[in-house]
Amino acid sequence: MTSESLDDASSRENMPLEQYAIVAQRRQQWDILLWQMPTMVLTGEAFLFTISLGPNTSQMGRIVASALALLVAFASLHSLAAHRLSELTDAVWLADHEKEHGGEAIHGLSWRERRAVVVASQRASASFTDRLVAKSAKIRPIAVWFWSMGLIAGTALGVLIVASVAPNLLWH
Repeated sequence: MTSESLDDASSRENMPLEQYAIVAQRRQQWDILLWQMPTMVLTGEAFLFTISLGPNTSQMGRIVASALALLVAFASLHSLAAHRLSELTDAVWLADHEKEHGGEAIHGLSWRERRAVVVASQRASASFTDRLVAKSAKIRPIAVWFWSMGLIAGTALGVLIVASVAPNLLWH
């Protein structure tokens, strides 16, 4: 066997580990994006609503600011969904890779199942705080943020309609 063929064999052996590391890092980046984006968007939305509902803003300013708030809310909903789906895709790939290579699946749905066990134990805790935290686990954070963005989009649409049709309602 030549040294070149040994190098090829060695690199093929390391390939699954390298791929795993790449996907794990990418999944982590999706997860970070997923949770950073809503907080950044809220800052922008607050600014746009301050303009659209401000007492000294012209009708055209209100229309433009509320239209932008609506656009940003829809773009945020789309990005939130895309980031979540990308993160889930990588989590499933990682779990499959872990199983294929003889390890325990620590990503994907197996993680969610382990979390459910922790939540159940917290529900039985003597601590009121532990029980309250466990009750909050009934609603997934992704659903909270997704529907919050939907509510912001609906509010922006409402302000846009009022600013366009009955702007005098916003002068007070």
